[in-house]
Amino acid sequence: MYDYTSENPASAVPPELWTRSYFYPFVSVFSPFSHSVLAELSRRAWFHYYSRLGHDIGFVPKNFVRSVDGRPYLNLKWLCEQDTAFANLPPLALHLNGKPVSICPWEKPGLVAGFKFGRNQKKIDDLLNGLSQDMGHITERIRGWHKKVGAMRWTQAEILQIMEEIERFGIDSLLAYFAARHNLERSYNGLLAMLPGGMTAQNLSLINNCLSDLDGLLEVDLTTRILALAKLAAADSGLMGWLKQNPSSDWSATVPPGPFAEGLQELLANFGHWTTGVGEMSYPVWAEEPELILAAIHACAKQQTTAPKRVPSTAARQQLLEAVDGKSRKQAEQSVEALHRLTVLQSQALNAYGYLLAGSRIWAKAAGHEAASDGRLLDPQDVFLFELEEIKQMMTGEWNITSTDEIRQRAEDRRGLYEQWQEHRAPSAFFGEMPAWTALPGLPSVAGRIVGPLRPQNYLRPVLCQDAVVGARRVDSGWSPTLPVAGGFIAAAGSPLDPVIAAARVWHVPTVVGLGAAYDKLVGGAQTTLDGTTGLVEQ
Repeated sequence: MYDYTSENPASAVPPELWTRSYFYPFVSVFSPFSHSVLAELSRRAWFHYYSRLGHDIGFVPKNFVRSVDGRPYLNLKWLCEQDTAFANLPPLALHLNGKPVSICPWEKPGLVAGFKFGRNQKKIDDLLNGLSQDMGHITERIRGWHKKVGAMRWTQAEILQIMEEIERFGIDSLLAYFAARHNLERSYNGLLAMLPGGMTAQNLSLINNCLSDLDGLLEVDLTTRILALAKLAAADSGLMGWLKQNPSSDWSATVPPGPFAEGLQELLANFGHWTTGVGEMSYPVWAEEPELILAAIHACAKQQTTAPKRVPSTAARQQLLEAVDGKSRKQAEQSVEALHRLTVLQSQALNAYGYLLAGSRIWAKAAGHEAASDGRLLDPQDVFLFELEEIKQMMTGEWNITSTDEIRQRAEDRRGLYEQWQEHRAPSAFFGEMPAWTALPGLPSVAGRIVGPLRPQNYLRPVLCQDAVVGARRVDSGWSPTLPVAGGFIAAAGSPLDPVIAAARVWHVPTVVGLGAAYDKLVGGAQTTLDGTTGLVEQ
């Protein structure tokens, strides 16, 4: 996470540091449309974050989020500079090739300056608390917008209207997500710095074990609803037969009426805007294709899966505090509390942002059909190969029928690039233009040990594999339905801070993420040992 290796030596003062870590809860590879929306909204969200704190930043750099092979990277150095200027928060502690790296200058403040910075640090705490309290309102506002978009008839005027609303309605939820994630990273990094040895597998596990009993995670709420429906299905042979067919395309017309149908309708009313591959708007949401949900209900019904027993984190917290120097224990305890609150806020903010993504998908599809009606696009789905500004040009007539050849050629070129990106292995970070990789061969994320066959999964359509080691490029919140049946998770990328990982702790699903290139060497079907405490993955 914060310990990197590179073939090039570290410089004394690194240039911009670009990190993927803030985007780990999202899909691995973004289409041009999805990346352009994320990049533009990210700049606006961070501007509003610092504005609400009272920190006058003027602007956020245009290239604050860059794309490398379809992966978004965020300028972490710029963020640390803002935190230092506003509240004198120390930069994240990083290592490159075994040596500490200073992201930006920092000095411990004197007494007078300390009072000023202390007040500003309290403003950050107040903003985070305010966002937690406001999440209900933020979610309902964006949910209402999503409902409005779904009811559109998509006249030319409506396409133009919604086009102008995407950025305005997406800011609050993404601001809440980044505020949670940024301060999660700070708290986690700070705890590692307090522990002897820094970023080791043992220290990662010490912190992770303190987060086993979170309440309020939407990912866990989803699995609870799946279990409730599975219980109803297990008692009804007709429902089991219906689920076995997995009629995802026409489920509402064929599902037997009764409590099960009502419960499924309620589940999709609350989670139908989710998808497997969070952030990628070219993928269908569950309201369109609930195949994974129906498969999860069926699997849990057959296996008679029960809810996991909650493991209190009291003993784990005490173990962590005992490992910290006595002078730092109060600060360590505050950091653990922050991890609890912010992990839940992160989950809730991602859920709210999902409504923006689902609504934007509906708009993009309408724009695609508009462009396909006069032949500019050969397939409406090709609209996702264009950036937001390019689609705006098509919708306003700036890019009209006279440019058909250019538009079609760009779609073809982008399609080829997007397919190539899927095959690339991307660095964890860039120090300037220098690629860097996470030093540990695997990041312990959820404690526990399992031995079983490895089942590598397609990034879009995961298959439910009972008691197997499930492998993926990355697991996001859209993988939550697999938690009740998976034996363990391993992933090429990701972070112990991701909300689906927090839910995996509740479900006691051993997990190791951040395997990097080592993931590519694993053989599907081979007996695999996974230890989520040590980070061991071997065949």
